[in-house]
Amino acid sequence: EQTQEAEELLESLENLLVESIDEPELQLDDLFDNSPFPQEKPDDPIIEEYPPEPNRTDEKYNSDPGFFVKLSKKKLEAFNAQNDEAFARDHQSWEEVCAEIKERNSTLFEDYKAELEEWKDECSQYEEDQRASNENIHWLIGAFDEGVDEAIEQYASMAIGAIALPIDFELESIVEYQPDEHLLIADVELPCIEEMPTRQKVTFVKSTGEFKEKNLTDAAVKKLYESVVYQLVLRIAKCVFAIDEKSYISRLVINGFVSSVDAATGNDIHPCVLSIGIDREAFSGLKLESIDPKAWFKSSKGVSAASIAKVTPVAPLVVLEKEDKRFIDGYAVEDSLSDSVNLAAMDWQDFENLIRELFEEEFSGPGGEVKITQASRDGGVDAVAFDPDPIRGGKIVIQAKRYTNTVGVSAVRDLYGTVMNEGAMKGILVTTSNYGNDAYEFAQGKPLTLMNGANLLYMLEKHGHKARIDLREAKEILKSESE
Repeated sequence: EQTQEAEELLESLENLLVESIDEPELQLDDLFDNSPFPQEKPDDPIIEEYPPEPNRTDEKYNSDPGFFVKLSKKKLEAFNAQNDEAFARDHQSWEEVCAEIKERNSTLFEDYKAELEEWKDECSQYEEDQRASNENIHWLIGAFDEGVDEAIEQYASMAIGAIALPIDFELESIVEYQPDEHLLIADVELPCIEEMPTRQKVTFVKSTGEFKEKNLTDAAVKKLYESVVYQLVLRIAKCVFAIDEKSYISRLVINGFVSSVDAATGNDIHPCVLSIGIDREAFSGLKLESIDPKAWFKSSKGVSAASIAKVTPVAPLVVLEKEDKRFIDGYAVEDSLSDSVNLAAMDWQDFENLIRELFEEEFSGPGGEVKITQASRDGGVDAVAFDPDPIRGGKIVIQAKRYTNTVGVSAVRDLYGTVMNEGAMKGILVTTSNYGNDAYEFAQGKPLTLMNGANLLYMLEKHGHKARIDLREAKEILKSESE
C-alpha cells in the first residue's frame, strides 16, 4: 500500500499538466457561501431532580409503638416526639440537599445561558461575515465582467491559489493588471525542491521485520522538480486565460519565485528563478496533452538557469510594481468625536479611518507611518503601520471590527493568516465589543494583540479624545438602519 501510494504521487506529479486539462477552473459563483453556522447549538442543561420530600404520614414516622408504650401516656408522647424529631431531621436534611441541588442547577443554567449567548453572538457574527463575503463576491462578479482592474487582479490571484497540487503546497501570487497593454503580471511563489517526494518504493524485510524505503536518486529528484515547475507554468497560464472569457488579458508574464536557503551563507533567500511572457493567441494553439513543458519554455524565450533546482536568480522580464495599490487616502474623524458618539454604531468606514488616525498618533515618531486600505475589498487588511523602531518596529497589520457581538476565533485566525501572508511582524485586531475565550487562547503565544472596546476607549483617552461604546444601543440603531 505504501509503495502504491508513493507510485501514485510520483505519477500525479509527472502528469500534473495532463491531468488538469479537463479540470474546471475556479468559478466565482462557487465562492458564495450559504452554509449554516458550523458550531452546534449548546445542548440543554440536564437539570438535577430533587429527591422526594419526607412526609409525616410515611410509615417510617408512624411505626406501631407497641402494647406497653400505649399503656403509658408519657411513653407514648415520648415515642411520638421521637418520630417528630426524626421527621424534622430528615426534612431539614432534605431541605439542605434541595438547596444544594438548586444552587447547582442555577449554576448549570447560568453557564448554559452564557454559553448560549456566546453561541448566538458567534452565529450572528458568522452570518454577518458571510453576508459581507457574499456581497464582495457579487461585486467581484460584476466588476470582473466590466473589466475593472482590481477585479481582474483579485480573480486571477484567487484562481491561481485554487490550483490543486498533489503535494502539501499552496500557490500564492501577487498580480498586477496593466489595462493599456492588456498585460497581467503574476509573481508566483513556486515550490522548492525540498517539497518534492523522494520515496519510490517500500519493501518488507522478513528477516528483521522492518520496512525498508527505496528513494529516488538526487538526479531523479531534480528531474522531477524541473518537470513539475515547467508544468506549473503552463498550468497557471491555462488557468488565467480560461477564467478571462472576455479576453481582457492578451499577454501574461509569470515570474516564478522560490523560498530557499543560500548554501554559502545560510541566509534565507527569495530569488526569481524563471520568467516568461505568454501570448493568449499563441497559447491557444498549444496541445497540452502532448507538449514537452521544458521544450516549450525554452522555445518561448522563457528565462531561467540551466537547472532550476540550483536556485540561480534571473531577472524578471517585467517587474511587478512594488507600490501597494490597496492604499488610499484617509480622512479625519477624531475631531468629530465627543462623549455622545457611540463607536459601536459609527459608520464602518468612519470607524476604519478613526483607527488609522489613532494609530498614526500611536506611531507618531520619526519615520512612523500608517496607511489605510480600500474598504471592503482589502484582502483582510484595514490599515498597515510602519514602525521605524530598530527593536520593536517593522510592518504591523491592523484590522478594525466595528462589532456589536463577541468576536470569535475565526476572525483571529484570519488575522494571523494575514500577518503571515503580508510578512508582517505583528497583527492588531481592534473591536468595539469583546473576544471569546477561544479567541484569546488562539492568540496566546502568537504575534497578535487583541484590543477590545475598553482598550479602544483607553487608547482614545490617552490621545485626548472621548467617545463611548453602548452595544445594546448600537444593535438597535443598526437593526433599524437595516430595516
